This record gives sequence, C-alpha cells and structure tokens, in this order.
Amino acid sequence: MNIFKLLISGIVLFYFTGCVQTQQVLPPKYYYDGSYIQMHSPDSEGWIKLKEDDIQITFGKKGNIEGESYIARVVFFPIEKSKTKEEFLNTIKNDINQYNKERFELVKSNIKLNGRKSYPCVEVKYILKDKEATISTFSKTELFMNTKALYCKDPKRENAGFMIGYSFRGYSINPNLDKEADSFIKGVYFKDYK
Repeated sequence: MNIFKLLISGIVLFYFTGCVQTQQVLPPKYYYDGSYIQMHSPDSEGWIKLKEDDIQITFGKKGNIEGESYIARVVFFPIEKSKTKEEFLNTIKNDINQYNKERFELVKSNIKLNGRKSYPCVEVKYILKDKEATISTFSKTELFMNTKALYCKDPKRENAGFMIGYSFRGYSINPNLDKEADSFIKGVYFKDYK
C-alpha cells in the first residue's frame, strides 16, 4: 500500500461524506476503548466520525472557510519485515515520496525517527500545494495540505504498521497544526505499550 495515499484518501473521504449533516458531532477527546487499540477523538469542537472498520478510524471537520477541512485518522497497513529502525525509516521515506508530482508541489518536508513510543516510529511532517483540490462538485482550486503523522511498527503484529495522522487542507498553512496533531497522536495508544 502506498503510505502517502493513506492521508490523501482521508481528504477524499471527507469531500464525499463530510458535508452530510446527519452525522453526530463528537465531544472533544471522545474516548474509544477498542479491543486492540485505545484512542481519543481530536481535542476540539466540530469533529464527526467519517469511517470506522477493521483497518481504520477517520474523523473530519470543516474549516472556517468553504473548502477547508481537517482530517485525523488511525490506519493499519501491511509492511515488510524490517530488521532495524533505519530500515523502517527508509521504507516510510520511499513510500511517502511516491506522491503525484504533477498534482502536488512539495513546499516543505521533514521525515525522521521518533522515540516517543517504545516501538519504532517515524515522524512525518510536510506541506504540499494541491493544484487540483476539489472544493465542490464543479470547482477546483489550489489549496495547501499541512500534515503531521506518526508511522509506527505495530508492537503486537510483526508484519503490520499503523499511521496516526492529522491534516489540514486550506488556503494557508495552519500555524497551530503541530500542537493539534501532537494532542491527537498522544491520545492513541495500546494498553500494554507506551
């Protein structure tokens, strides 16, 4: 699976389902006690659950301006067995760089090992300009996509990984994204692992 598409697919999912007004708005930091992983929804107002199945849970909310949106999600995906943290880092780097270079312009990126968990994780931060961002059925424009994510090896399954990602898509860059993303990432954990 192309790891970059994990976050892009969240934006597409929000476009097709996020405008539906029948979905229940969640309270900030709503707790999900799953049998496999525990988590909280993002720590702000206005989030709805867009999707929940065996491989992901995705939250979304509209921004302050038409066309702007937020996505927060946890997605599990298969990975090849890697022996070292550096091999895992290189796998993530290679997959992240497989984005559509005709549609997206890379503004800034930083991909590095992250030691905040007891299992191997890679922190990914990037800003892309989406030159074909869909904002309505008949309208496209240029929007920035500002993302912070943690890609980790699943501590319970050898050939599995998961991504905790937080993205903002809008006309400018969100200066508070790191703080908001860190709060969401901190709220996702396994009962027996730090």
